[in-house]
Amino acid sequence: MPISDVYTARSGSVSVSATTATAIMSLIAAATKRAWVVGVRVDIGVTTAAAGNFSLFQLARPSATNTATSLSTLAGHDFSAPNSVSSQATTWSTAPTIGTVLWEQALPQTTGSSWEEFPPSGYEWQVPAIATGAANSGLHCFVTNSVATATPVYFDLVFSE
Repeated sequence: MPISDVYTARSGSVSVSATTATAIMSLIAAATKRAWVVGVRVDIGVTTAAAGNFSLFQLARPSATNTATSLSTLAGHDFSAPNSVSSQATTWSTAPTIGTVLWEQALPQTTGSSWEEFPPSGYEWQVPAIATGAANSGLHCFVTNSVATATPVYFDLVFSE
């Protein structure tokens, strides 16, 4: 019997052309329960960026209070699991800014680049039990391109509750 339910928060395709850190998704736990990120997947879609450039993907805690809008819960991988208690957001009235970086991976800014990482059990990244709009809430996904070429990126967080 599993010890928790598993969910996936997906950013969907987000076009990033900035050479500064751009928030593309947040995973925010409820005020009463932590979540644990057990896997990260990142991909780059079709881009015209020249060879030799890169996109830096980062999973980070915020450096200031942020407020997500349009929060959505997610269905579990197991069809009989309840919806997640945690929420996903891709829009903010106050966007997150990078604080402590928990994970990062640079990928060539070329079509089809991808990476996934599933840390060993016991090394998961914690999403604190703090609701949106409070200091230190959530884990946030950022992308920074080395060249200002529109690049579709995808960020998935596999998490458990």
